[in-house]
Amino acid sequence: MSRWLEPVLELHLDSEWGSPYWLQRQRELGIDLRREVRTVDDLALLGPFDLELLRRHPLEHFVPRAMLQGGRQMLLGETGGTSGPPCSVVFLEAEFEAAFVHPFFHATGWRRESEEGRWLWLGPGGPHLIGRAARRIARESTGCDCFSIDFDPRWYRTLAPGTLMRRRYLGHLLEQARRILHQQPSVRFLFATPVVLLELASGLEEQVRERIGFIYLGGMPVEPQPLQALGEYFPNARLLSGYGNSLFGVCHEAAPHRPDGEPPRYFPPDDGRMLLQLVSLDPALDDAERLILPVAEGECGQVVMHRLDCSLFLPNVMERDQGVRVRAGGREGVEAPQPLQVMGIEIEQGIY
Repeated sequence: MSRWLEPVLELHLDSEWGSPYWLQRQRELGIDLRREVRTVDDLALLGPFDLELLRRHPLEHFVPRAMLQGGRQMLLGETGGTSGPPCSVVFLEAEFEAAFVHPFFHATGWRRESEEGRWLWLGPGGPHLIGRAARRIARESTGCDCFSIDFDPRWYRTLAPGTLMRRRYLGHLLEQARRILHQQPSVRFLFATPVVLLELASGLEEQVRERIGFIYLGGMPVEPQPLQALGEYFPNARLLSGYGNSLFGVCHEAAPHRPDGEPPRYFPPDDGRMLLQLVSLDPALDDAERLILPVAEGECGQVVMHRLDCSLFLPNVMERDQGVRVRAGGREGVEAPQPLQVMGIEIEQGIY
């Protein structure tokens, strides 16, 4: 049970100040959702949430009218667009911190502005919320903004795989990163995708690689073999990877570590705003049927995410990933998430 479920339902289903989408959805279902949905398991009554809705309707269709009043600070962004057109997304300031920033400090155990050195962010900005998270983490950990590069993963994905244009664009990214690392010896922290970082590491001098003390990985699945290679390239660095997206936030490993050959395990923040489940992969069943069939601990299932926020209520989002269900400390998590293998879904990962 999440402590956020009841107040979020009350807000989004308020007849005067709720969100237009959820008020309409309640009428379609013909039930009182505040009465019928009492636990996280009851969210299945709502059925799978189709992300096409976020592409089809303006964001105000999903945000409670109460949240659009009174000058609340909201952060707007878009998803990466790896599995279709981008979706618009919104977070209140406190929700953004809870989804992207606080979990990082919880996993690392760092105190605010306690780290010496500078960050280099090798990822997108613009509508991608992860870029804002990278800058926020840099400022709150070191007291200084991060160095960054000009990085457009959407443009990269428009270029045909294996072409000279793709190689030249990746080279453009790496050239920027190498220049910063050579000019700025204070850079000790890297935030990047494994693909970009492996390409960068293979061309860096040993003395540059040895001064890196921490690597934060995200943006795409992380597997043991690339982690092992990164550990060899950066012998003095501890690594931490995150799993998530712009709609929900980030799940982390338990703590930074040296690569050990084990598949990563990720757990959502323990505040109950973001919940993760794994459900049946049976291709003979439709999404609504699979949604009510959680897999057992140790079994592989499709990742289902729930976001319980005042700005957005997104239950039953069936992700493009599968993974193994794990538990630790009473929390549900996922081991070795990767793109779905059985649903015929094609994901263009690119460089982010």
